[in-house]
Amino acid sequence: MGTTRRDALRMAGAGAAAWTLAGHAGAAGFPDKPVKLIVPYPAGGGADTWSRIIAGRLEKVLGQPVIFDYRPGGSTTIGADATARSPADGYTIHLYDSTAFAYVPNMRRVPYDPIKSFVPLAYLGVLPFVVVAHPSVPVKTIPELIAHAKANPGKLTCASAGVGSPHHLIAEIFKIRNGITMNHVPYKGAAQYIADLVGGQVDLAVSTVGPAVQHVQAGRLRALGVSTIKRSVALPDVPTIAEQGVEGFDEKPWNCFVGPAGIPAEPLEKLRAALKSVLEEPEIVAALNKAGCEEVGKVPVAQLTDMMRSDLAKWGDVIRRANITLEN
Repeated sequence: MGTTRRDALRMAGAGAAAWTLAGHAGAAGFPDKPVKLIVPYPAGGGADTWSRIIAGRLEKVLGQPVIFDYRPGGSTTIGADATARSPADGYTIHLYDSTAFAYVPNMRRVPYDPIKSFVPLAYLGVLPFVVVAHPSVPVKTIPELIAHAKANPGKLTCASAGVGSPHHLIAEIFKIRNGITMNHVPYKGAAQYIADLVGGQVDLAVSTVGPAVQHVQAGRLRALGVSTIKRSVALPDVPTIAEQGVEGFDEKPWNCFVGPAGIPAEPLEKLRAALKSVLEEPEIVAALNKAGCEEVGKVPVAQLTDMMRSDLAKWGDVIRRANITLEN
């Protein structure tokens, strides 16, 4: 579908490069129908927020709608498998993260090859996590949390976005590093565990920053520490876990966009160029930062396969040494 004059006028303010790309994509015939975006988490969480920020602009660049297909469950492997089995024609893209390519494949057999079944399209960014507590929990800092957990072994409940999720594994590493025990309560996504945490059904969560920010700012949740070595752009006043005495703690899973392996060169390069242009737009970067996704678009697409392979090996070693399984 060609770009209309009205579309061109709407896109002019966003930059000539994006306008040119959209016109070129239409002129060459791809895409000539909607593009499906598979999100392996439920609607309402951080992954959904980031995807919608990007998709709203990507639709204008490609000149076609982006249709969301939510495939939660299986610790993100249901969505990854659906993508791997999709036609390699450029009309299916997937929000792929460390859970699907590095964590779960080291804990059980998955129905896809975490590296070979996909082709990278664009690096999205890193995801700082934050330890958040319900205000009824009598702790305000990471040292206080550690002391309270040691004094009350196994009594605290800690929510995550699912068994084998980054939330889960960061919590497990935190527990191991500090010699504490907490009861893991898995959910199917951020919206669910945030609702229960705000309601006091669970004590704590290791959460992506985005879904927690408004509740921290409103006083409904208390932020104890951030998982990355640097403070989060979205929560600049919250100290890192490393700052509070857990030396070197720096856990930051990352996300990217992929498609099923085998996409022909022309649609592949158009998708890559379109995503790259969107992720370079300052307003998109600012919106993603505010929603808890940082270092947006900082890694060239050519490096992503090697990064996935490296993380698969790294987390395999960590998971084996820490004896973390999908039954934890």
